[in-house]
Amino acid sequence: MNFDHILFIASTDCFGEKLFAERSTADLVEIKRITREQTLTLMGDNSDYYYDSDFSQERINKTKNALLQRLSALNNGHSILGKFSELESISNKQISTKRLHPLRLIKDICSQLYWLNTNDFQVEICDALLEAAIQAQSLGLPLDVETYPGWDEVDAAWEQASSDWDCYIKSIMRDVPDGLCAVFNDLYNSPLSLRHLYSWKKGLPRVQFLTLMRAIEDEAFMQMNKTNPDYALLVRAAMQQFHE
Repeated sequence: MNFDHILFIASTDCFGEKLFAERSTADLVEIKRITREQTLTLMGDNSDYYYDSDFSQERINKTKNALLQRLSALNNGHSILGKFSELESISNKQISTKRLHPLRLIKDICSQLYWLNTNDFQVEICDALLEAAIQAQSLGLPLDVETYPGWDEVDAAWEQASSDWDCYIKSIMRDVPDGLCAVFNDLYNSPLSLRHLYSWKKGLPRVQFLTLMRAIEDEAFMQMNKTNPDYALLVRAAMQQFHE
């Protein structure tokens, strides 16, 4: 998996709306528009992604940077970039081999704050933060992402996808017909997913939700910064999606 696959997934009708389900309709329209334009730029006159593409890291980074620059210009650009950062961290095998993964640390901090196990926290445990955590307890702690849809449902959905754009993506990836299914499954059903935080966003007053997010982000950043400053920046990047 490389960033191209995230680009393709985001552009589809079949998978894109599921992967970015938390975004507004207006955001989804813009994400699709930009990712589709970038896909066409990537493919040019070519018709077979696996046969015709340049798979050098330089080219992949160029494609990624061009996409992220365009997304950053949207009204909710920084929040959208946060979601893409989360997806990239999930897909990055180099990061996933590390014992302390940025996303896993975020989830660990969520759990500790939820249970008020904060004796070792570096952030200030103020009354507002305690009240927000107590309110979150009433919503539960859905840290374990349900593996749904499962592989059979994902594969069937892609096989039945019939929009013009999804058929185009199928055609350029025809050498590995179920390749995008595997990518979507790995991203959506990853145990590193931060999707659970959106249940808190829906159930808490905005001020309390943002209080929790700031504390979780700052604590995870400070803990990660002690061992890997580069990965600490990934904490900041992924948590951008909760800033709006």
